[in-house]
Amino acid sequence: MNRLQAIKIIIDNLVGDELIVNANGAISRESFFCKDRKENFYLLGSMGLPASVGLGIAVTRPERKVIILDGDGNVLMGFGNLALIGALKPQNLVHIVLDNQAYGTTGNQPTISSKIFLDRIALASGYRSSCCVETEVELPGRFSESLAQLGPHFIQVNVTREVIRKCNRIPYSAPQIKERFKNCLL
Repeated sequence: MNRLQAIKIIIDNLVGDELIVNANGAISRESFFCKDRKENFYLLGSMGLPASVGLGIAVTRPERKVIILDGDGNVLMGFGNLALIGALKPQNLVHIVLDNQAYGTTGNQPTISSKIFLDRIALASGYRSSCCVETEVELPGRFSESLAQLGPHFIQVNVTREVIRKCNRIPYSAPQIKERFKNCLL
């Protein structure tokens, strides 16, 4: 499956008003393309920060489910966030890493995710559960399970580098994204 297909599966399997923190670049654009929601926070130019932003929201809003849609390049850049999430154990957090083994937004330069096991590192860091998903048949069930149980959960979704559709940039400015998201928290 490619990244866009994985994002569509995740969005199609939301059960309510879950908050989604979308990694910068292609992940934000593809999430916006699949379904723009006021509960989506689109990071712009914030490499390595989706997990810390998602963690902050999960800790301050424990009554809301928070989903981080992350990329392997972002996780590797903000590696310490795995340990922080594992230590703080927010029960409302689902951390999904779309792993294409590349910095997909900037030209598919390879990451080192093919040489390490992100799912095992998350589990060793203290996540309640962690798994690696290889197929689009497997993803809906794993995602639904993680939403139904106390977290934090880590789901590594192996995706191809293939880009089916070039998605346009998000039409909102950073202040507009912030205000829109902030209003859905009130």
